[in-house]
Amino acid sequence: MLCSKVWQVFLSVASVAATVISAQDFQDSITFEQRLGGSGLDVANAVIELEDGGYAVAGYTSAGAENGIDVYVVKLDSMGLVLWANAYGQSGNDYGWDLMENDFGEIVVVGYTTSTTTGDEDVLLLAIDPSGHLRWRRRFGGDRNERAWSLERVPDGGMVIAGQTQSVGKPDWDVYMLRLGPGGNQMWAQVFGADGVDRAFDVAVADDGGFVFVGTTTSELESPRDLYFIRVDSLGKPVWQRAYGGDSDDVARSIVSVGDGGFVVTGYGSSFGTGGNDAYLIYLADDGVIEWRTEVGHPGDDRAMMTVQRDGGGFLTIGSTDVDGDWNLLLIETDATGGRLSNRTLNAPGEDRGIGVLRTSDGGYLLVGAFGASSGASDFGILKLRP
Repeated sequence: MLCSKVWQVFLSVASVAATVISAQDFQDSITFEQRLGGSGLDVANAVIELEDGGYAVAGYTSAGAENGIDVYVVKLDSMGLVLWANAYGQSGNDYGWDLMENDFGEIVVVGYTTSTTTGDEDVLLLAIDPSGHLRWRRRFGGDRNERAWSLERVPDGGMVIAGQTQSVGKPDWDVYMLRLGPGGNQMWAQVFGADGVDRAFDVAVADDGGFVFVGTTTSELESPRDLYFIRVDSLGKPVWQRAYGGDSDDVARSIVSVGDGGFVVTGYGSSFGTGGNDAYLIYLADDGVIEWRTEVGHPGDDRAMMTVQRDGGGFLTIGSTDVDGDWNLLLIETDATGGRLSNRTLNAPGEDRGIGVLRTSDGGYLLVGAFGASSGASDFGILKLRP
């Protein structure tokens, strides 16, 4: 059974900081930039650094896709030169949302697909060799719809996937967890949910070998969304569940383990703060208790998508801010307890939405998202910032 909301309870014990955005442009910090795709919808969702020193970026594209949307994967060298850029798709729409490099040197991409016999959505998993050739393709799902949003590599070389399913119980969305071996074979699957809509957008590996999933939940179909945290052991058995929220929608988009047993959760919501959606940065202790929370925003719409640890401590968060109807890529720097250090935006033509960030081995950052958007089209955007 889903636990009750406890947002108001922890307000008295957690350190809470609310900050109004006043940002500087980071155009001068860019060392290389790539804007790829065609004239349609092209989105970069995730980036990793490869063992050979280059980078791989995954997302999706409508360029050249006769049947709609294809998974799009780009490999870059360390200087930002595109080595290859390939689309992978079948008869339906195929979306790439996250990726990792496995022990075989393959790039493994997760997302979801409608390239099924019924047209329903299934979780999609692709393995791509270092030259960009497709090695294998896997689908996971039931008799309705499944989507996957992220995957995390685990110490045995396998992976754990966070997503959502409609194939169990009522046809509402439930949290969908998949644990796979190194070759993509399923080890276990778990479904969590209540009477409303429940989704898992990201997952982190805990120090004890278990997993913490984050996303959203509603107690009923028409209720506002709340932050949803679920911890399971290494076999997928529940350890604890937490829901936090207020009177409006609140969304947890990503989670990262920070090395002290705790986790930093990134998201956004409109229950608190300065109005509209505000960016959230939350420290979640090992037992699921929120120890501090930071909100950053202005009276418009501000959304945080992902956070990485900074060299020397603290965090860098990527997202987007709506300034007078124009979305700009947003970077938020905070200290180790969520205190704001700076906010920076990319002021460029079109709308830029930040989705993924990677701290690179040279101390810089790679940012990916949907750049230059207008009239339903966007570029598969990649930016490298100097340290």
